[in-house]
Amino acid sequence: MFVVLVLSAASLNAYIAAVVVLAALIIFWWFFYRRLLFSEAAFFDALTADMRTVNTQRRILESTVKHTPDGAVIVSEDEEFVIVNEAAKSLLAMFDGDTDVASYDEYAAGFNKNLTRAAILEAAKENRADETFESGGQHYKIRYITLAPEKGWGGGAVAVIADVTEYTNVENMQKEFVANISHELRTPLSSVKAYAETLLMDTGSDPDTMEEFLGIIVAEADRMTQMVENELSWSWLDEKGATINASETDLTALVKQAMGARLEELAKKKSITVNRMFADKRLNIEIDRALIQRVLTNVLENSIKYTDEKGRIDVDIIPSQNCVQIVISDNGAGIPEEDLSRVFERFYRVEKSRTRDIEGTGLGLAISKKIVEMHGGTIGIESQVGEGTRVIVTLPTTRSRGTAGIL
Repeated sequence: MFVVLVLSAASLNAYIAAVVVLAALIIFWWFFYRRLLFSEAAFFDALTADMRTVNTQRRILESTVKHTPDGAVIVSEDEEFVIVNEAAKSLLAMFDGDTDVASYDEYAAGFNKNLTRAAILEAAKENRADETFESGGQHYKIRYITLAPEKGWGGGAVAVIADVTEYTNVENMQKEFVANISHELRTPLSSVKAYAETLLMDTGSDPDTMEEFLGIIVAEADRMTQMVENELSWSWLDEKGATINASETDLTALVKQAMGARLEELAKKKSITVNRMFADKRLNIEIDRALIQRVLTNVLENSIKYTDEKGRIDVDIIPSQNCVQIVISDNGAGIPEEDLSRVFERFYRVEKSRTRDIEGTGLGLAISKKIVEMHGGTIGIESQVGEGTRVIVTLPTTRSRGTAGIL
């Protein structure tokens, strides 16, 4: 009996020990192995979330560049993909089916080598400044943007291609204007200074010489005043609030006045004949007299400037039912075809090498066009090199009026 009790006690202890071990294993699994499983699940959840974040950001970026008016190209860090928006495709002359990686580099290199995938990544990595280039007569600017991995973009770069042709043209015109106005002012200033110093030093000059010198000083001062007035006139006309002071005017008398003493004096210096082709008949029209006279003076003086010695200028007035045309023709040097579309641009001068010795800042025709358009009219120009130029100013004979009694 005693032996049986001892064995029973031993079995009980073994059973208890087994239960304790099993419990320990369960506790270990619960606190360690299951926790490990939870950690792995959390890791995969976080990884998936990161991938979703990158993909979401990529979709946002793609959508942004898709709708930007400028050309835009997205390149991945490993150069495995490239995204090109429609504006960039148009610039690179790409087709929708040619946007794979290999095709993109071929088209990009043909447009500008700095737009290949490797070049974009390198420029963005170096934080390179904006680059400008010319292609097909247009001016472009490339801006590089880095897609930093630490910000969740996954690495890569964006190249934005903007057409800055208009801005570049305006900037070039401004530079030309500064150069032109500096040159034009230097000549009369030098003359005024020289003749004034001569008069001061030679107080015993005869009256005729003094009168001649003073006349030159006054003429050169008038030239400088005209330049300043041209710039001020343009500034005023360019304002949105600028208006005209129209009244009924005899256009025939106004044209004759524009062809008066000053024009005759200029023409006489070059032995140019100015012919009046129109009849001396009153022609009433509602215009701003001072502004239209400015237009006529600008066009007539231009004709004299660009007409050779012993040339000819014809001035005609052609009325019709709803408008009247003032036609000024000359047999001067003419204007090259490539310049015709730009002669009315501000500061533009035809063939700088040919007109270097001719006074002017390139504002006269621009001002004239502005004035004519403010009257509801048009100004056009026809020309052939070596045969002459024909300027046609068309003005409406009646201006639109408001209706009385309507609020």
